[in-house]
Amino acid sequence: MNNLCPTCGAIYHVAPKDIGRRIKCKKCATALIVSDAGLEVDDPNAAPPRILPTPPVEVDDDPPSPRSVRAGRSAMAGFGIDPIQIFRDFGGLATLVFGFGAFLVIVFLFQPIIGTAAVERAKGAVERVDLEWKTSERKLRKDKKTEEEIGKAREDFYKKRDKDDLEETALHESINNRRARWMEMYGMMFGFLFLMVGSLGFLMPGHSLVRRILGTVVLGAQILIIFLVFAAGGGCAGRPGPLG
Repeated sequence: MNNLCPTCGAIYHVAPKDIGRRIKCKKCATALIVSDAGLEVDDPNAAPPRILPTPPVEVDDDPPSPRSVRAGRSAMAGFGIDPIQIFRDFGGLATLVFGFGAFLVIVFLFQPIIGTAAVERAKGAVERVDLEWKTSERKLRKDKKTEEEIGKAREDFYKKRDKDDLEETALHESINNRRARWMEMYGMMFGFLFLMVGSLGFLMPGHSLVRRILGTVVLGAQILIIFLVFAAGGGCAGRPGPLG
């Protein structure tokens, strides 16, 4: 099917579905009609061709480029976000593994600190009761109470404050803190493993220079920390054998 203007040769996009439509050339202003053979000069005296019952459409004189077509589709789709591309821009799987390892290290690094703070808080409750009694005792001695009266007041004071329960709570917190140490070390170990895998992933081709430097530094720091911990703990020589 002819898609050229018979007068000036301008290119138009016409298809069999456009048969019967009349357009005006944008370059030479020639009246054109789409026939079975394609674009022809519209002759008012000629018999009208078969006209489809569809509204007229405006056609462009220049074919759209593939880039403009993709841009038009993107504009029609809206301002969408490609999560896969964002995931790749942030480093992909290596960043995900590295971030998860850093999360584990941070959590299990602060667990002993939080546990120690809980023990200190429980001990502080006991010390606060003792301090309150010392203040009350000074007041009783100032009022010239007898030792028997002071002893009875002391017994009633500690019974009312439940000092025995406070001391028991502090002991439980201390024991739980020591028992939780093994889980914290396991969590720290897995965090270091994920960090190591993520650091090795940053050293693979395709990552930016910043990620490669980060992976190298973190990997070197991990090896140094593991060596220091192993040396401080005595290594395998410090562990008892199967026979004790």
